[in-house]
This record gives sequence, structure tokens and C-alpha cells, in this order.
Amino acid sequence: MLQFFSSRLEPNAIAGNLREIVDEEEVDPKSPTLYAGDRPFVGEVHPERFKVQRRPPFHWVVWWLTPGQWFKPVVNGTVTSRNDGTHIELVGGTPIWIKIIWVLALLGVAGLIGMLTVFSYPYTITHDPARSGANFLLGIILLNLVAGIFIVLPIIGWLLTRKDIPAIVKELKSRLDLKPIE
Repeated sequence: MLQFFSSRLEPNAIAGNLREIVDEEEVDPKSPTLYAGDRPFVGEVHPERFKVQRRPPFHWVVWWLTPGQWFKPVVNGTVTSRNDGTHIELVGGTPIWIKIIWVLALLGVAGLIGMLTVFSYPYTITHDPARSGANFLLGIILLNLVAGIFIVLPIIGWLLTRKDIPAIVKELKSRLDLKPIE
């Protein structure tokens, strides 16, 4: 998501308004969400830029075990002052490094299973011909199962976090008096 907005507020006023709805990313081990405070969003706020994400919806131990935590979207904003007001650029989504790691993990695990299956077939057909076909079929089934899991987990993460970015943008629009730039 990439959106451009303008606001009549100055950059310092925008940062002040954001601090009213965003808690700093301070770790508090006593808090059930692991972040200090109780505001709906967590992030970093500076006069020229900000980063906002939704506070975890339930206890942090459970949340860290779900794909919603792994693929949680973050909204990054850049604030620039111009003659006709303040311009804000919002970029939101799952960070690219998470997507790259996920693709590399999928390719690595699928490649490893495929290589083990293919290279073990000549050995098993020579030394254990009765089970070589079953072992080859098991490798193919395992390959499909792992690939399916690597595809289903991001879908579950998207289902858990699909309303995060619209909620953040809606809150930013209402608090910062944002008008879309065409």
C-alpha cells in the first residue's frame, strides 16, 4: 500500500497527535501484550517520520506462535513540510525482509527434500528394491505437504492481520486531518 496525503497541521503537531494514539515500542514483561501502555497502536514517532503497527490482540506468548505475528503489517510514514501544507507518504505492508526469508525457507526446505528423495532413489532401488517405490512416494508426499504448509501459513497470517492497515490509516486520517492527494 502506498498512499499520499496532505494535512493542514505542521510536522510537530502531527507528531504530537500521533503520540496520543501510539505507544512507544518499549518492552514491558508484565504487560500481556509485551509493550508498555494501553493505546491501540505501537510504534516510533519522530517529526519527520513514523512507524505504526497494531498492538497484539491477545497475550504475547500466544501471538508470537501465530503467523499473524510473523507477517504483521507495519505502516511507515514520511512527513515533509511544503509551502501548501504538510505532505505525508504512507507505505504499509509486511516488511520485505520477512517475505524474502519466507521464500528462501520454502525454496531451501523444498530443495532439500527433493534432493534427498531423488538422490536416495538409486541407493534404495539397489539395496532395498521392495521399499524404493514407497520411499520415493513418501518423498513426493512430504515435498507437497511442506510446500502446502509454507503456502498456508502466510494465508493464515493475512487473515489474522488483514484489517490492520485499514484501521491504522482510518485512525491516522481522523487524527491528523488527512486529505488524499490525487
